[in-house]
Amino acid sequence: MRLYDYMLKSIPLLLILTPIYAYNFQTAPVQLHWIILSALSFVLFFVFYRYEIINKYSKNLQKNINIIDEHVLISYSDRSGKITDASEALCRLTGYTKEELIGKNHKIFRHPETPKEVFEELWYTITRGETFKGEIKNLSKDGSICWIDATITPIINKKGDIEGYTAIRQDITDKKIAQELSITDKLTQTYNRLHLENIFDKETQRAKRYGDTYSVIIMDIDFFKPINDNYGHDVGDQILIDIVKVLKSNIREIDVLGRWGGEEFLIICSNTNIDEAFLVAEKLRITIEKYDFYVVGKITCSFGVSEYRQGDAHSDVAVKRADDALYTSKDAGRNLVTSKD
Repeated sequence: MRLYDYMLKSIPLLLILTPIYAYNFQTAPVQLHWIILSALSFVLFFVFYRYEIINKYSKNLQKNINIIDEHVLISYSDRSGKITDASEALCRLTGYTKEELIGKNHKIFRHPETPKEVFEELWYTITRGETFKGEIKNLSKDGSICWIDATITPIINKKGDIEGYTAIRQDITDKKIAQELSITDKLTQTYNRLHLENIFDKETQRAKRYGDTYSVIIMDIDFFKPINDNYGHDVGDQILIDIVKVLKSNIREIDVLGRWGGEEFLIICSNTNIDEAFLVAEKLRITIEKYDFYVVGKITCSFGVSEYRQGDAHSDVAVKRADDALYTSKDAGRNLVTSKD
């Protein structure tokens, strides 16, 4: 609003007050009357001006608050992690109402597949007064998966004590789905070879840094080509899918399973020596041998096992030893586990 508009607002009040002051000060010099009226006009103008400024900023502040509530995935919690407020945007994303969220712990969003180490690191970071940043797999009210990139910041009072936490999120579900497609074998829904090689590099770096070890298991389905030739590729594809189900149900959550190529599968066993990995492979061999597969019935698999050595220059050295051990199993008659250190 222009300065002229503020002055116009003050005119009605001045018209009322002017006769009063003229009556009370009729014996006083005219100059004094004008000084008082000018001072009063200035004060009134200043009051109106300050009021309009405050009112303007209040409206802008409320507008910004509404924008945040509508579009920003934000929540506030107390020191124990109980939600004290949540934006409408977060409610839409998760499917919960504000009433359902307030008073609940943030664990309400926790996906069972998210490792507990993620939340341990999160809690350790923010309780020290530091900001946590990371990608977290969450669960909506309807059970759907939602990936978020979270920034959680402590709310610290004047005394330096933590009063609560502010969590701002970005929905990265579409991004994670795209990433998942790029690293996943389409048929078996396990990791593809490219991603397995990336995991090998990370495992090797970790092993070199901390002096740890890991083991590699390579598995090949015996006489798989005749299955495709005799029963068709649809049956062969179903065999691969069923093999993955058997493998997943008999390895640890921290073990990494992927399709190495064709009818070959590879398992990376973290913090596992060659003897322990041999026992895992033998268990898998026996389980597969006893399993009744679609149409075909009984099939067998051959295994090769190796362990990362501190002297290995690259991760593919351990893989090469496991591959050599696999071919030893095949040459020895198949349906065997062979290790090579």
